Amino acid sequence: MGCDVTDFLQLRGLKPISVKVEDDIYVVEAAGGWVPTACPECKVGRLYGHGTQLQTFRDTPSHGKTVRINVQRRRYQCQACRKTLFDPIPDLDSKRLATRRLIQHIRKYCLRETFASVARQVDMDEKTIRHVFDDYVAELASTSRFQTPRYLGIDELKIIGAYRAMITNVERNTIFDLRESRSKADLLAYFQVLPDKDKVEWVAMDMYHVYRQVVRQALPHARIVVDRFHIERMANNVLEKMRKRFRKTLPERQRLRLKDERRLLLKRQQDLTPEGMAKMLAWFRQFPLLGEAHAIKEGFMAIWDLRDRCSAEVALDTWHGNIGSELQADFKDILTATTNWREEILAYFENPITNGYTESLNGITKGMNRMGRGYSFEVIRARMLYEGKALKDAIMVVEEPVKDDHSIGFFRRATESLPRQRTVRRAVLYGPSMATLAKLLEEGHFE
Repeated sequence: MGCDVTDFLQLRGLKPISVKVEDDIYVVEAAGGWVPTACPECKVGRLYGHGTQLQTFRDTPSHGKTVRINVQRRRYQCQACRKTLFDPIPDLDSKRLATRRLIQHIRKYCLRETFASVARQVDMDEKTIRHVFDDYVAELASTSRFQTPRYLGIDELKIIGAYRAMITNVERNTIFDLRESRSKADLLAYFQVLPDKDKVEWVAMDMYHVYRQVVRQALPHARIVVDRFHIERMANNVLEKMRKRFRKTLPERQRLRLKDERRLLLKRQQDLTPEGMAKMLAWFRQFPLLGEAHAIKEGFMAIWDLRDRCSAEVALDTWHGNIGSELQADFKDILTATTNWREEILAYFENPITNGYTESLNGITKGMNRMGRGYSFEVIRARMLYEGKALKDAIMVVEEPVKDDHSIGFFRRATESLPRQRTVRRAVLYGPSMATLAKLLEEGHFE
């Protein structure tokens, strides 16, 4: 079945001759309308006809149907340099058998839908959609360069069933990058070529030995500080394990009560109400070892209230000595950690930085996994890193001095003033705001 071809394509340099409908496809027969006048390679040679070649291009869907354009492309050869070329059609993509507007259409939707879904919509191979996506992400990366952080954080997220490394700007509470793997080989290769890596002064991390090895090798000038919330969580975990152990010995009603009152054990003693403290003391009378462990936990937490490293070192050594033989096994993991990571833990008292964005991180993790159904990691990464609102919320405009030097040669008149200093405003990209991303994910913005 044919239809009116008047201005059907609206593409420069391409004139539709006929349009047919075959199933759910518009098949357009078209011809080029522009004739080149000079060789674009040597600029001087004359061109002469060198036959034709049938090419089929994909175009954006129209009226719910995919569009194919069959074009008899005229070929020309230069009499001077002997190069061959096709007649120019500006609105056709130079890399693929597709129109430029179709490539833009794919770029728009490949971050919102799966590659398979987009491929079906535009009647193209899924592999081609991935290649368009890869080019788009490379362009986004080149035009949205994030400033290398002074205080860098390394954390991990479990996305689509695997642990990924999240690189953050601790100062700005932004995501600097998401890496597909947290393996030593991958992270080492990444940090060895990190732009401006000498700007990194401190790296906050949890006690994953691979992170420490990578930083020491790739960023040897940077200081490492262990995230205090990670080490504090280890102390709370001791109380949790003991609570569960003692709970198993109780009758059902008391088991439920100890379950309901678990949060009281994890609170700082100074934050407990008189009623909450009374409940805790009742449990401690029943399980004296739990009371002793709670006191040790509180002693450990108190170390982080100190202001200087010297006092913290003394307090940590004292704390080690206060753990009796009956509790050595329970506190074994944290004793080992505070020994093997002593330098990095105590570095906190020189520069108290942390990956202290637990709430945002939890929201992002849940949202990414929800969004990850059907998407590849690469798509999730691109959607996170280049989300417009999250990027905008973290942009900072800075003013930088620029000198206007009015001197001539090496001499300046005595009456002439010193070079006038002016400033220019520049937008600095730090990466997407974690707080904004968490909010957008919670609102279902990416679904």
